[in-house]
Amino acid sequence: MEGEGVAMDEARLEAMLKEATAHCYDAEEEFWAMFSTLLGRVSLPLQARVGGEAVTFVGLDGPASEPEVGIMAIVRRGDQEESVALGEVEVVEPDRVSVEWLAVYRYWRGKVWGGEG
Repeated sequence: MEGEGVAMDEARLEAMLKEATAHCYDAEEEFWAMFSTLLGRVSLPLQARVGGEAVTFVGLDGPASEPEVGIMAIVRRGDQEESVALGEVEVVEPDRVSVEWLAVYRYWRGKVWGGEG
């Protein structure tokens, strides 16, 4: 979540990642640990953009989320909700804790799966 007002060094990212995934044995367990951590640490709703369009980030979509595709976010556009890759969500009015944990997810995703999903 670069560009969202919080610069984090790799040591901080690693420390937070370790906190979230300390008891995991493989990438799939790490994925669901990250999902659970984000559920508990990201304060929703958040104002955001997807593809340049204003949306409200309202939740995480567990049934649509999979390690191979990444965590899916639920966003609201007007009165419609849809599921999009969390990596596509740019938070525009963040709180520091939420943005830090979203940055940890992107960092982990890049390390383990080689993408931002």
